[in-house]
Amino acid sequence: MDALLKRYGLRMSIKPHLPSALRSQSHQGVAFTCTHEFYLSPKSVSFTKMKRIVLCNHLEDVQNLGALVRSAVAFGVDLLVHEERRSAELTAAAVKASAGQAFRLKFLKVSSLGSCLADLKREGFETAALSAGSSQSIYRWSPAPKWAIVVGSEGSGVQSSVLKSVDHILEIPMSHGVESLNVAQAGSILLSWAFSGQDSR
Repeated sequence: MDALLKRYGLRMSIKPHLPSALRSQSHQGVAFTCTHEFYLSPKSVSFTKMKRIVLCNHLEDVQNLGALVRSAVAFGVDLLVHEERRSAELTAAAVKASAGQAFRLKFLKVSSLGSCLADLKREGFETAALSAGSSQSIYRWSPAPKWAIVVGSEGSGVQSSVLKSVDHILEIPMSHGVESLNVAQAGSILLSWAFSGQDSR
């Protein structure tokens, strides 16, 4: 243990009791604190070396954000973007919902998804958004080598102004009688298709 701590420049201080802030949380009796910069500075962001990006349009539930983060990491996403206002941020609950995968992803807050999408297009990204009622199935979309997808809020989906900014508006085919899926589930299905499609088509 001492060798590992020294190798990674870590210090460990064992305390017999968990902090009071964690006593009401679900845990297994062990906790640790660390410094980790999840969010990139807007001035330092470069999309040049990125290939897969997820944009969240007013996603509000931190559990959904965490679940989407877990899927994003599973399907090779480089960056998750969300608005500065009216959007769930990465909290301890979201990190927990991601099963710790949030540590493997970078995040960015922006004032406008429209402006961000315009920047991505200039960098050669193909853009797509999920929206119920679209005439294009996700399974008829063959993503370009660099892609960015947009998922919407739990209640109203992707804003019309954002839909006008993307190259494709996609829907997930479903049985009659089911209007929509949970946003994290829907996002995961689209991410899986985009990820596997680049390898198989």
